[in-house]
Amino acid sequence: MAAVVGSVLVLPGLASDPPSDLEQARAYEDRIQAVIARVRSCVVTITLPGDERQLPGARGRLIRSGGTGVVIGAEGYVLTCDHVVDEGDEVLVGLADGRTLPGRVIGRDAVGDIALVKVVTRTPLPAVPLGDSRQLKAGDPVLAMGNPFGLARDDHAPAVSLGIVSALHRAQGGREKVYGDAIQVDASVNPGNSGGPLFDLEGRLVGINGRISIRSGLRHNVGVGFAIPIHQVVAVLADLRAGRDVRRGWLGLRFRTESSEQGGAIVDSVTPGGPAARAGLRPQDRIVSVDGESIGLPLRFKNAISLLPAGSVVVLGVVRGGQTLTLKATLEPRPHQAPPK
Repeated sequence: MAAVVGSVLVLPGLASDPPSDLEQARAYEDRIQAVIARVRSCVVTITLPGDERQLPGARGRLIRSGGTGVVIGAEGYVLTCDHVVDEGDEVLVGLADGRTLPGRVIGRDAVGDIALVKVVTRTPLPAVPLGDSRQLKAGDPVLAMGNPFGLARDDHAPAVSLGIVSALHRAQGGREKVYGDAIQVDASVNPGNSGGPLFDLEGRLVGINGRISIRSGLRHNVGVGFAIPIHQVVAVLADLRAGRDVRRGWLGLRFRTESSEQGGAIVDSVTPGGPAARAGLRPQDRIVSVDGESIGLPLRFKNAISLLPAGSVVVLGVVRGGQTLTLKATLEPRPHQAPPK
């Protein structure tokens, strides 16, 4: 009998067969469930002490106002939306393990709709890692977690919905809150989800859910939600942690809203003495990049600037008379934004 050394007998049709559709579906389910198990303890409910409001469609039932938050620092730092905490300073933070801890709002980005809460805790809290929302693409799967309709108000166990990134760079303006570069998702988010996390399938925080599209007169999701990209939060996080309220940046120019065949945003006018004027921008300049990122449409330029706080230094790529220039501008506080308290 001949000895066979170092070889493996492989039966036809066993080792080389690809996994079946059912096996792939189950593996995908396992992956999602593993992510949920890893991050669910980092998702919290946010309520305002003693404040209850009528929930539309709840047949007379009152619920405590508030929404959702997510722990980003083991020492008790919780991100949420500014409109969730309203103008209150003291909040109650409900943990997924059933505990309720007091917290205090220490920093706000009122225009960007971001607030940072510091929870009073003697032991470290489970915290999520931050992802990079700039790497997202349309079609990427995402998980939205939170407290829709106040349903988690008793046990603080977050609800989960699965969807995809529908679109990027969506502008959602308003008089007080500006979502200048929002992530559009089809994951189901509803009143109460505001301030809650948007996760990628690695369990990284890529956005904070804040707005939904609604039918006239009905406050529930119709399939389109909007999240604040986490890179916008990172831009102001140091100020929030230091207890400073954020003021959004102002460049001091007007630009044409119609698209140019060459791309970019064409400057219409420059405010005398403003940041753009001091940087050397002139009418008819075509801005083609902001901090190295190409600007194809005028709206993209508006979105890029809207993310930045006052004091930010932006590097602008400008085409003037066939010549490409690089200009630097330091953003000032928006003139119409009230100073921090």
